[in-house]
Amino acid sequence: MAFGDNGPRKKSFFERLTIVVVLIMLLVTVGALIFQAVAAVL
Repeated sequence: MAFGDNGPRKKSFFERLTIVVVLIMLLVTVGALIFQAVAAVL
């Protein structure tokens, strides 16, 4: 699977799953940083 093939094909289930996992990890990381900042203020 090359990086250049941006064709009209639908994304596979694995690609969607990977994107969802990355988004969840980003949300958890940002949430942990915000939580630490709030805890430090309190």
